[in-house]
Amino acid sequence: MTTEVSLITVTYNSAPTLERFWAGRPFGPYAWTVVDNSSSDGSAQVGRRLGAQVIELETNRGFSTANNVGAAATESEVLIFCNPDVTVTPDGIAALAAQVRRHGGIVAPQLVNADGTLQENGRGIPYLHRKVGHLLGYDSPRYVKRAEASEVIDVAWVMGAALAMTRADFRRVGGWDPAYFLYYEDHDLGLRSRALGLPVRVDGGVRWVHGWRRETRRNVTVRAWRNELRSAARFYGTHPYCLLPLPDRSTRRLRRLGVA
Repeated sequence: MTTEVSLITVTYNSAPTLERFWAGRPFGPYAWTVVDNSSSDGSAQVGRRLGAQVIELETNRGFSTANNVGAAATESEVLIFCNPDVTVTPDGIAALAAQVRRHGGIVAPQLVNADGTLQENGRGIPYLHRKVGHLLGYDSPRYVKRAEASEVIDVAWVMGAALAMTRADFRRVGGWDPAYFLYYEDHDLGLRSRALGLPVRVDGGVRWVHGWRRETRRNVTVRAWRNELRSAARFYGTHPYCLLPLPDRSTRRLRRLGVA
C-alpha cells in the first residue's frame, strides 16, 4: 500500500485493546497495518473491521520481527510504529511526520495517561544501575524524560509504544533487531540511531494517550521475566558501555546533548 505515512501496530491477543483505543479513529490519508502475532482472541478480525490492512503471522515471532514485517509491507516515506494501547490523532500523525522529514532520526509523541499526566517515554542512557533503580521505583531525572507542551527534547532512546522514522533512516539503522523478542528493542533502536548521528526526540506538542500495561510489573509471569532477562543480556552485551557510566566515545556526544 502506497501512502506518504503508514501506521504499524503489532498485536498479540489485543482484541479488546484495539476496540478501546482504535475504534472510530479518523486516520485521514494514512495507511494502517496490523501485524498479528498468531493471536487466539480474534485480534486480526478486529483489526480488519476497524480498517487496517492485517498481516497474520503463523507463530508469535515477537515485537521486533513483527514491526519489521509491517514496515516491509508498505512503501510509505514515513513509518509510525504505535502499540494497540495508544490513541493516535491525525494532527499528531502529521506533526510527527513533519518532524522526521525535517530532522531525520526518531521522534516520539509525549505519551500521557488517561488523566493527562505525562509518562516518561523519553529516556537517558540506560545504565544498568538506572534500570535497576527504575524497576525498584527510584528514578533519576537524568534517566526519565518528559516533554512539556512547548518542548521538543533530545533523549537517548524512546519507548517503542509510539515512534516515527523515515523509511530511509529506518533502513539506515537496520530496522528493529529481531534478536529481541520483547523488551529492550527500543533501547537498542535508539542507541543505534544515536551512534549514526541521528537525533532521537520527544515532541511535547503531540500528546497521545497510552494505556501502558507492562506485564513484568503488574502481572508478573515466568515468561515475562524470562523475556526481560534474555533481552537485557543481549542489550548489555551489545552495548557494554551501558553497564557502567564511564566516559567513552559512545557517551560523550550524548552528554554534550544533555541526554546522558
